[in-house]
Amino acid sequence: MRYVPSPTVNSMVVYGASGLAFVGANLLLARVLSTEHYALLTLLVALVTVGQHLAPMGLDAVVTRGRVDVGPALLKRVAAVATGVGVAVSMTALLLYGLSAASAVWLLAGTTAGGLMLVAGAQFQSQHRFLQSLALIMSQNLVLLLGAVVTIAAGSRTADLAFRILTVGLALAAALGWTLVLRERRESSGQFAGVPCTEELTLAGVSAAGMIFIQLERLVIPHVLTVADLALFGVLGAIAGSVFRVLQMAVGFSLLPRLRSAKSVLERRELIARELRFAVVIAAAGAVCILAFTPLVEHWFLAGKYHLSTVLVVAAIFSGVAKIAHAFARATATAVATPRELALLNGAGWVSVAIAVGAAFVAAPWGLAGVMYGVSLGWLTWAIAAFALVTHHLRLPASVPVASRVAE
Repeated sequence: MRYVPSPTVNSMVVYGASGLAFVGANLLLARVLSTEHYALLTLLVALVTVGQHLAPMGLDAVVTRGRVDVGPALLKRVAAVATGVGVAVSMTALLLYGLSAASAVWLLAGTTAGGLMLVAGAQFQSQHRFLQSLALIMSQNLVLLLGAVVTIAAGSRTADLAFRILTVGLALAAALGWTLVLRERRESSGQFAGVPCTEELTLAGVSAAGMIFIQLERLVIPHVLTVADLALFGVLGAIAGSVFRVLQMAVGFSLLPRLRSAKSVLERRELIARELRFAVVIAAAGAVCILAFTPLVEHWFLAGKYHLSTVLVVAAIFSGVAKIAHAFARATATAVATPRELALLNGAGWVSVAIAVGAAFVAAPWGLAGVMYGVSLGWLTWAIAAFALVTHHLRLPASVPVASRVAE
C-alpha cells in the first residue's frame, strides 16, 4: 500500500471515469450513426481538442509553472488570444477538410471556450489541486456521453447535435472554472504579470506539438486512407487506446508540477522512478485486458459493424507505450528545462511531428496499422530527444553519499 496515495493514481481515477464516458459515447455513436457521420464526428472532436489546446498560446503552461497572476487581466488576454486562434483553426478546417460553415462556427466557439477552460484548470493544477483541475478539464467527455444519449433519444443520425452539445459543455466548464478562480483569488494588483514572450511562445509550441500528436492519426487519415478507416480508428482509439491515453495524461498532468516543486535531484529521481513503476504495471495489465476483451466489446456493442483485428489492436498497444514514454519525457523536460532547453524541446517536437507525418504517408500502403506505427515513430523520436535534453538535470551530484545512491 506504500504507493497508493500517488497523485498519478488519483489523477487516473478521474481520467479513468472520464475515459469510460468517452468510450461509452463513441460506442453508442458508432453504433447508431452511419460510417460517414461517425467519421465526421471523430474529425470534429479531434479538431476542437487540438484547437482548445492551441487557443491559450502557452498561457496555460505559464500558469502551471506559477509564473503569472491569474486574475481579470489574464482572463481578458486569454479570451482575446483564444478567439483569434479559434478563427484560424476554423478557417484552416474549412480549407483542409471542407467543413460546412455551421460546423466551422461551432468549432470556433468550442476552441475559444476550451482554451479559457484549460487556463482555469491550469491554475488548480499549479496549486496541486489535481482532482479539481481534472474534473473541470475532463468534464467534456461526460458532456460527449450526454450528447450521444441525446442524439439517440432525439432520433438524430448526424454528427451535429452531439458536437453542439459538446461545445456548449465546454463553454459551461469555462464559465464555472473562471468563476471559481476569480472567487478564490487573493488580493493583488489585478494587473497581468508579464512573462517573457519567448517563453510563452515556446511553451505554446510544445503544447501545440503534443496535442497535434495526440490527434495526428485522425488528422492524417482523411488524406491518406478512407472515411471508413477514420471511423474505424475512432472506435479503435476509444476501446484499445483509452487505457494508455488515460495513463499518458495522468502521468503528464500530475508529474510536472511535482517535479517543479522538488527540492533536489534525488527527490526528482525518486519521484520519476515511483511513477514509472506504476506506469509499467498498469500498462502491462491494460495491454492484457485490451487483447482479451476487445473481441467481446466488438461483438456485443458494435454488432459486427466494425472489425478490430489483432494487428490493429497490437498497433494500438505499441502506440500507447510510445505515448507513455513521451509523457514522462515531456513532463520532466517542461518542469526542469531552462529557457534555451525549452526552445530545443519545442524544435524537437515539431521535427518529430514532421517525422510522424512523413512516416504515416510512407506507411499508408499498409493500411491503418501502418499509419499508426508511423505516428508512433514520431512519439518515440520526441521522447528520446526530450530525455536527452534534460538528462543532466537528473544526475546526482558527486557530494551525494553512496548509500543514498544505492537506496535510490
